[in-house]
Amino acid sequence: MNAIIARWYREINHFRSMPDTAKSLSVSYFLRSAAYPLISLFTSAYIWQTNKNLTLLIIYYIGNFIVLPPVFIANKWLLRHIRLKKLYAASVVMTGLSSLMVVFYKSSTPEAYFFYGILYGLANGIYWANRNFLTLRHTTSETRSYFTGLQFTLSTIASVIIPVIAGWVIVATVSSRLLPSAQVAYELLVGCAFVMLTAAGLIIRGVTIEQPALTDRDTAPFSKEWRRARFLSVALGCADVPLYVLPTVLVLQTLGNEAILGSISSSMAAITALITYMFGRKYRQQKFYPVFIALLGTFILSGTPLLWGIGPLSVLWYIVIANLADNLIWTANEPKIMDMMDDEARRSHVSHYRIIIDREWFVNIGRVGMYGIFLGITLIDQTLALRVVAAASGVIALIFTLPAVEKKTH
Repeated sequence: MNAIIARWYREINHFRSMPDTAKSLSVSYFLRSAAYPLISLFTSAYIWQTNKNLTLLIIYYIGNFIVLPPVFIANKWLLRHIRLKKLYAASVVMTGLSSLMVVFYKSSTPEAYFFYGILYGLANGIYWANRNFLTLRHTTSETRSYFTGLQFTLSTIASVIIPVIAGWVIVATVSSRLLPSAQVAYELLVGCAFVMLTAAGLIIRGVTIEQPALTDRDTAPFSKEWRRARFLSVALGCADVPLYVLPTVLVLQTLGNEAILGSISSSMAAITALITYMFGRKYRQQKFYPVFIALLGTFILSGTPLLWGIGPLSVLWYIVIANLADNLIWTANEPKIMDMMDDEARRSHVSHYRIIIDREWFVNIGRVGMYGIFLGITLIDQTLALRVVAAASGVIALIFTLPAVEKKTH
């Protein structure tokens, strides 16, 4: 016990040794991670439980993803007029507004959900555009590994603990009549999320944040190599689309209630964190293309049992295999795409910011396009869409990968 206490104090002292800005950012990121399941997983659950209308859920996510690339561009303009600290804080708080409107306004029109999705996308885009810069500029080579590892650990803890607690809060408080209805339970959860997000924004008010230097260059065209690499981004966007919708809908429709949804989500977070860590230890970038293609094939494999019918086993199979494939493909893709960005910056003399924006455009072209297909099938037959879209997204992603890989095979 003394050894554990001593280790605990060493970790606290190590955290305290970081610069004040890095410490404040670390707490802010954690609070945002803790709120995230409530504004993503359980907002989706609320939309489905309230309407049982897959179309509204898809439209919500189309609104979210369609606005992300323009927001990355607009963020550069915003930084010329607003201090980074204020812009970051506002984006964190805004992230919770969409969920508040979904739960409290209870509008069920497609236009309303499209607007809620756009609001969510606006906040997310500004948040991630500025968070990446903040992390880069306010950590040092001596603290960056510790800071990144700490964020991964805290984010994993939040994604393991929060969903199961939130799910059981909804079910237990309603069944025991502590709360009069599930509606009130959802209002309580999104209210808690908004409080955490507000705290995450306010916590950096007293720290010094460096304003990024902005330039107006970047008129050179992209190279053929980067234009070919865009197909990988489109494929990635296509592949992970169903995971924003299907697990929530399939669990609530087939396996039970919000408590089961939260328990499965927490369990998957723990499992995928462990397997992703082991994968990251063994993975080498030289194997990127065969690994990328194999993981796209795994998306198809995850959705194949659903083609024959939606039941407990096919749903669990899909959730486990698709979540693992998604975590592993992003783990494999990010180091490779960063190397490609460095190469393109040297080759075409364009800034990393412009390359990041270009990459976001094509990831979200894949997402919005796949959501369009998903929506089209849903309008024909909702059950058919739930059965085919998982496997279809993997097939379409593989097709988009071919132009990027064919050069490698010659």
